[in-house]
Amino acid sequence: MISWNLLGILIWVIIILYLVFIIQNIRQRRIKMIIKEHKRFSWPNILLDAVEIIIFLAAGTWILSECFFDNPNLEDKSRITSTVKYEPLIMSTGGTGNSSYVTINSAKKKVGSQTYTFYRSGTKTTVSSDYASVSYGKQPVRVSSERIPYVKKELSEMDKKYQRAYVAIYTARYKKNWQNGIGLHAGRIATQYYLVRIPDASFIKQK
Repeated sequence: MISWNLLGILIWVIIILYLVFIIQNIRQRRIKMIIKEHKRFSWPNILLDAVEIIIFLAAGTWILSECFFDNPNLEDKSRITSTVKYEPLIMSTGGTGNSSYVTINSAKKKVGSQTYTFYRSGTKTTVSSDYASVSYGKQPVRVSSERIPYVKKELSEMDKKYQRAYVAIYTARYKKNWQNGIGLHAGRIATQYYLVRIPDASFIKQK
C-alpha cells in the first residue's frame, strides 16, 4: 500500500526543483540582458524575478506550515481518529508509609516545568504536565483537560468501575488520507494525553 506521505515528499521535491529553476532562470536572463541588450537593469526583468521569488516563498511557507505548524481540530473526523484506553492505577507506598497514586515533580524556575509520575499495570510512567492533568473530586474533567474531547459519560462509568483510581489515555492519530499526507502526517500520532484520575488530593505526593 502506497503511503499518502509520498504526496508530501513529492511536493517538497517540486518546490526544491522550482528553487533550482528560478536560480538558473534569473541567472540566464541576467546574462542575456547584459550580453545582448547591454543593460544591467530592466524593470520587466526585475518584476519577473520578484514574481518567481514570491511564488517560491508562498509555496515554501505553505508547506512548512503544513509540516511543522499543523494544529488540527481533534473533533475533525475527516482528519483525526481517536481512541481512549483506561487503565487502573497502582498505589505506591513510600518509605514513611504514606501511600499515593501520583507523584508531582515541579521545577522551581522562571520557566518552570512539571511532571507527573504514576504506576499502571506494573509500569512506571512519567509525563509532562503539557500532556497530562491530575483530576480529583466529582468532576473527572478539569479546566486544563477540557481541550481533549473525552466522553464524560464514559469517564463517569470508569469512576464507578475503578473507584476513581485510573488513567484515561487519549490518543489522536492522523487518518491515512491526502489531506494529512501533504504535511507528512498520515498515519502518525497527532497527540497523546493522560488524564490521571484519583479519589482526592491526599493521594498526591509532592516531590
